[in-house]
Amino acid sequence: MKASDIRSAVHNPRSAVNILFILVLLFVGLLLNSRIKTLLYGFVEGQVARQAATIAEKTAQELNTEILSLRYRASVFEQTPDKLDSVLRTMTTANTNMKMGILATDGSVVSGEGVYPEDFPGIQSSFRGEGTITYNDKIGLLFTYPIFHGENIRYVLYELCPKDRISTRFGISCFDGMGRALVLSRNDELIVPFENATGDDIDFFFGDEVSAVFSELTSSLEQEVSASRRIETSKGEFYVFASEIPGTRFYLAGFVASDVAAEGAYSIVLLVGRVFELIIVLFTVGSLYLIFTSGKVHENDELVRAKQVAEEASKAKSDFLASMSHEIRTPINAILGMDEMILREYDDPSLRQYAMNIRNAGNTLLSIINDILDFSKIESGKMELVPVEYDLSLVIYDLVSMMKPRAEKKGLSFVVNSNSSIPRGLYGDNIRIKQCILNLLTNAVKYTESGTVIAVFDFENTLDGFIDLKVAVKDTGIGIKPEDMEKMFSPFERVDLVRNRNIEGTGLGISIVKQLLALMGSQLEVKSIYGKGSEFSFTVRQEVRDSAPMGDYEKSYIHSVESSHTYREQFTAPSAHILIVDDIEMNLTVASGLLKNTEIDIDTAISAKNAFVLTEKHSYDVIFIDDRMPGMGGIEMLKELRSRSGNPNCVTPCIVLTANAIAGAREQYMKEGFEDYLSKPIDAAELEKTLLRYLPQEKIVVNKFRADSAPVRREIPETAPGELSETEKLEKLKDYIGSDDKLSDAVKLLMKRTHK
Repeated sequence: MKASDIRSAVHNPRSAVNILFILVLLFVGLLLNSRIKTLLYGFVEGQVARQAATIAEKTAQELNTEILSLRYRASVFEQTPDKLDSVLRTMTTANTNMKMGILATDGSVVSGEGVYPEDFPGIQSSFRGEGTITYNDKIGLLFTYPIFHGENIRYVLYELCPKDRISTRFGISCFDGMGRALVLSRNDELIVPFENATGDDIDFFFGDEVSAVFSELTSSLEQEVSASRRIETSKGEFYVFASEIPGTRFYLAGFVASDVAAEGAYSIVLLVGRVFELIIVLFTVGSLYLIFTSGKVHENDELVRAKQVAEEASKAKSDFLASMSHEIRTPINAILGMDEMILREYDDPSLRQYAMNIRNAGNTLLSIINDILDFSKIESGKMELVPVEYDLSLVIYDLVSMMKPRAEKKGLSFVVNSNSSIPRGLYGDNIRIKQCILNLLTNAVKYTESGTVIAVFDFENTLDGFIDLKVAVKDTGIGIKPEDMEKMFSPFERVDLVRNRNIEGTGLGISIVKQLLALMGSQLEVKSIYGKGSEFSFTVRQEVRDSAPMGDYEKSYIHSVESSHTYREQFTAPSAHILIVDDIEMNLTVASGLLKNTEIDIDTAISAKNAFVLTEKHSYDVIFIDDRMPGMGGIEMLKELRSRSGNPNCVTPCIVLTANAIAGAREQYMKEGFEDYLSKPIDAAELEKTLLRYLPQEKIVVNKFRADSAPVRREIPETAPGELSETEKLEKLKDYIGSDDKLSDAVKLLMKRTHK
């Protein structure tokens, strides 16, 4: 390559755009990584606290068992007060790990090896009639229980576990021996030390780095049974925990390394980081190649070959981005799903505001990923149109509700001019049409600093049953230079980069619009005067399904809303039983939480292996299976399940639940044998609709008002004219509707429509 070619490439504006896009990808990756870490830390703290409570219950059983044993032995001495020495020798011989003895109420030794009240203050409680446990750092762990003579205390029976045997006899193993746990009194006196502890473990636990957090934990035990906190120390990252020991005056405390406590959950963070690293590396390599080949002026045989390599690299990039988009959607599913549960279950205004901010940020990230995915689908020839019947007034209203607040926030006037004679019901891919208009409106608002943004909707009649729908977006923005017109349609490109350096976005919007319109047999027309404004327009042919005029789009929308109803859970099925299989714990939590109010009995499995154990024990109505799991994937699990003729679920409907959203994914999974397909992030309404299709009808209790259908109405019994008075008729109508309030609302709505 000549030096002049290199200089030309370095000064090419494309270089700055590529570098900017790499920085955007890096920032998004860091943001997503931070969000997921916050969720993971809270999840692991809860797991550690629950594990601590379980260990505390086991410890309570150990300690209380020893006291109960001592109580039984004391009762033997009460029955044979004249044979204390012989009975004690028999008991000591049977239990060589413990030293036993009997003290008089003045502290003197009656039988056995002596211990002294000044070494074990807890003995005084046994002199008052209680069984106690006391620890001496130099001697050991002492259990005591009173021996009664009638209602009076005659002696105190004790059992001493020497210090060098405490770990063997009462040491607490936690987290498969990787954690450290001990028992403390309410006054923070050590009762049972760490099992197999080193001096470093003891110094670390009682050191300054842990003590401040540990004080917070013990304070929280007044309201909670157990608690856990994550700390970062000079020795690394740990989770410190504490828990009440039931039935005692002690509590359990300890610590465990974060990687042990997380049990692999941090692999999600690593996965997201690796995905973004791979995307950045791939884009950087491709960008460097383009930068240092774009400076050539004359094509030759070498340039032709390089061009072919670049085209192959571009195709590989598109396929790679489509695959990586699948991986990124998995953690986004956890973020948006858990956020949806917060919005459903909590009414605190501040918490809901934070949750709404998380939802908005998550949806923004999802829209960027969807842009990349759409671009990849188009480049690889896998984009498909999905025509449906739709109401144009709803499309317009949705666009206005999204864009008008953004325009007004910038001080812009947002105007909609729609031909009221446009037929209301059309047939076409309304999602892609809306996507094209939304991209044009978004650009108009972004690139207009003052003035007006206008959306125009018109039509022309063509053949019978069809119209040409005309859409235009006009603005009084910065306009486009004639020499930048072609550049505007290139992916990842920005025109007038110096002037527009603060404008956000991926640079894919106009390129996607152009290629979507090409799929619909249309093209984007552009008129622009630099410094004064621009007009983007297109025409698409749509089939007419309802020729009634749309009228005013706002009134038409209100009419549609009045005839619909607020979304609720579509059904309950308390007798239904389903299984959800996913290798990510948070995905199981999200799916279960979204179905919480349906009352379905839900089992979850973290792997195909665990799922097979459950399918052998239970008969399920529906099984949801994630595709990409370590060990055995979803497709392999499905085939194995179908091959086990003795399994009660060998013919149970199985639905793939996956983040693979590329074109053709549904067809591929159905071909492999799945009954249906749901993509992540999970849509709660689609999840319920799918269950309505596959759960046994006798187990479903359909709600009276469902989100996807008209209200279920009871038949009003026919009454012959004249049989009832007006008052009786009104009472009958009230009984049918359900209450005075609902009857009043129905009458007001009827009067309102009659007035209109």
